[in-house]
Amino acid sequence: AGGVIVSYFEWVQGLQQFFWTEDEVMQRLYDALDRSWAAVRARAKADGVSNRKAALAIGVQTVRRAKEVRGLFP
Repeated sequence: AGGVIVSYFEWVQGLQQFFWTEDEVMQRLYDALDRSWAAVRARAKADGVSNRKAALAIGVQTVRRAKEVRGLFP
């Protein structure tokens, strides 16, 4: 997961023509992973399911919202 996130950071930096130091990249990576882990744990606890199922539910919900925003989901 970390490699994908850092690749996204590189893409964003290239688009916006600014660059972060390695320390900034690492801090942003840790922040993103911490937020994601907290969301998975909260969802797992709320739904009474495993972390794996909670992560899958969050992923499906994220895709659904993106499709709704784009008008691709009824």
